[in-house]
Amino acid sequence: MGLSSIRDRLTVLGIAESFFQSSVLFALTKLRIFELIDEGDKHLDALAAQLAAKPDTLARLLNAGVALNLLETQDGITYRVAPLGRSTLVPSANEGYLGDWIRNLPYFNAALLNLDQAVLKSTPAVDPSTHLGTDADRTREFTLAMHNYAAVYGSELAHYLDTTGCKSLLDLGCGPGTYAFCLGMKNPGLQLYLLDFPGVLQVTKEVQARYSLKNEVHYVPVDAVKDEILGEYDLILASNTLHQLGPEASSALVRRLYKSVRQGGSLVIQARFLRDDRLGDKLPIFLDLLQLCVTSAGRNHSVAETRRWLEEAGFSNIQLCPMSLFNDLSFLRGYRV
Repeated sequence: MGLSSIRDRLTVLGIAESFFQSSVLFALTKLRIFELIDEGDKHLDALAAQLAAKPDTLARLLNAGVALNLLETQDGITYRVAPLGRSTLVPSANEGYLGDWIRNLPYFNAALLNLDQAVLKSTPAVDPSTHLGTDADRTREFTLAMHNYAAVYGSELAHYLDTTGCKSLLDLGCGPGTYAFCLGMKNPGLQLYLLDFPGVLQVTKEVQARYSLKNEVHYVPVDAVKDEILGEYDLILASNTLHQLGPEASSALVRRLYKSVRQGGSLVIQARFLRDDRLGDKLPIFLDLLQLCVTSAGRNHSVAETRRWLEEAGFSNIQLCPMSLFNDLSFLRGYRV
């Protein structure tokens, strides 16, 4: 076997076997190991007692966490959270915290395990409604996960998205409201209107308590696709929302939103856009496949088709902002003139 063949073999095995590492991380976060250890050192027996687990069985998982540089131990008896875990997996990491997001990922992983069937049948692998309000526990888990995801990106959006002169913001499909709260922290005079399903907004109110906001905050418990959206707003933000709907519903929603934007106002669509040829970077393509597995009609969209929806709705002066080199999210902003 030549060197090239060996390299190819190792590359494919690396892709196929990556679930070993993620499975360890999922188990550690599901058991809340990082929270239980928190500051300082924790004895194996004490951890096992808190979890009602056998110490020798728990040690097998903890040692895998050590191998991944998430935990540390000198003797296999006392464990601490390693710097990598402390900066991302302990709640005191604040905006860097990823625990809720990682606890959510097994749901996506389970759906993607049936990707082959989703492709053959063109149907989702799970019930799409479970994380959107019909299952309260799942909805809370999903919404808090979205906060982890958006916490860092939200501050960057507030840097790049100019809200000067805007008095009102409608965050459509707000989820945890993180983006709106970050924009509100940057612009205290901005009235925030948070629109989502009632079950989601219950969690959004929890997240709001984490921010020292001076803004007026209003909650709008409606289904944006089915219900009338009342009022007019200087700025409407649709962030990571349209890919759940599919092209036809997205186009129709953008047309409806035109009348909800005040004269001189704008609609901002933030997304992890596909390239126009639907090739390129992995994450937008993986997101497209995820929508196939967890939504009824969703798919990821390109900049070109999103721009077309804005133009067909009547928006003009459409601008694309890619934000930073470290953030693969970008946004299109169209104005009602």
